[in-house]
Amino acid sequence: MTLFWHIWKSGTGPFPDGPVHVSMNDYLVHDVRDIPRVGIAGLRLRHAWPRTEGALGLWFAWRSSGRRQISVSVWRAPEDLKRFVRTPAHRRVMRDFRGAGDLHTNAWTAERFDRAQIWRQAKDRLLGRLPDVAHH
Repeated sequence: MTLFWHIWKSGTGPFPDGPVHVSMNDYLVHDVRDIPRVGIAGLRLRHAWPRTEGALGLWFAWRSSGRRQISVSVWRAPEDLKRFVRTPAHRRVMRDFRGAGDLHTNAWTAERFDRAQIWRQAKDRLLGRLPDVAHH
């Protein structure tokens, strides 16, 4: 069984009764020397999470080696994610680490905000249990 360490950070709430948008980034760092830089940049984004409009929550996850770093974010709607992706902080991270690793992204709709269920869905994707979802 592949183990992913993961930590949760709550977002803006309140949590909707209906569907939520989930986005996952699966990033494989090429050079072990870049692991701390990538991790610190992710933690900076995580620190601001409670003030991010439409963000319900965020997991940071990683494998024990640290080379595979994952974010799973839960949003009220896809438009909230799109707004976040255009922020200067997110654009800076994408620019700074463009060549430092390989990124696979995917998104889906969860029928409701259920942290346990959404994490299981993410884990299925990370472990390759869904054939049409790219992962490391």
